[in-house]
Amino acid sequence: MSASTSAVQRLNMFWFLVLSAPMLIGITIAGLVWFGNYTASIDLLPQETLRMGAMGAMGLMLVVARPLRNVLLSPSAIASRQSQTVTPADSSDDQAVAKVQASMFMLLGMLDAVSMGVIALSLMQADVLLALLNGVYTLVLAVIARPDFAALVDATRKQLIHNG
Repeated sequence: MSASTSAVQRLNMFWFLVLSAPMLIGITIAGLVWFGNYTASIDLLPQETLRMGAMGAMGLMLVVARPLRNVLLSPSAIASRQSQTVTPADSSDDQAVAKVQASMFMLLGMLDAVSMGVIALSLMQADVLLALLNGVYTLVLAVIARPDFAALVDATRKQLIHNG
């Protein structure tokens, strides 16, 4: 059971590590602008249009984050996915952890898509406020969309035993 506990701790660490990166990038952009005299390379959009569009995309992602998590991280969906790192000889607990981890990274990629786009735009336009706001947004998103990894690994393991 301690292997499962350490796997859950690792999954939680990865979850928050990936979704805290935009805050660190936002702070870096702020430092570049404030202390490095970084200026905008391109003004693609007026600043207010950029901010309102980014806020709309962030709000939409906050609304769809939990339903997206529920679809992608349902135990039956996770158990049915093929995994390159899992072999039939692995124990059901190892299979469950590996499949949950792979599915988690798939979800993280989708959740981070909006954030990475906002980072690119805020860097191109040297928009410190948008970069920092994006960092706060991803931290809120991390809390709102975080699955209960212990229950998810257990339910996936049961689903794998049931299917196998």
